[in-house]
Amino acid sequence: MRLYHRWKCPWCAAARQAIENVGAEVELVEVPYPREERTEIREISGQSKVPVLVDGDEVVVDSRRIVRHLYERYGGADFTRSAAELAAEQAGDPDGESEPESCGVGAGAEGGR
Repeated sequence: MRLYHRWKCPWCAAARQAIENVGAEVELVEVPYPREERTEIREISGQSKVPVLVDGDEVVVDSRRIVRHLYERYGGADFTRSAAELAAEQAGDPDGESEPESCGVGAGAEGGR
């Protein structure tokens, strides 16, 4: 499993915390700050925002979807309720529109956000 991330990104921190919570082994790949330099991310996911999780053949974009994926796949019974709550939240926001702009160069992004 591989997580493409930026250290100063709060959404990436949420994904890293979920990985730690479930005890999954992951390779962390720090991506460049400027989105135009994120060619590998675009090739993998079709977009340039982080975090992006690659788990086998599955590519998961959006921190909430990543956390849900990890809790459902690796969390066991201890994370069933958290995964269900995330699923219900995402059902009301299927495109992830309520998550603020992900980390990278954009409207007022500063300090590696």
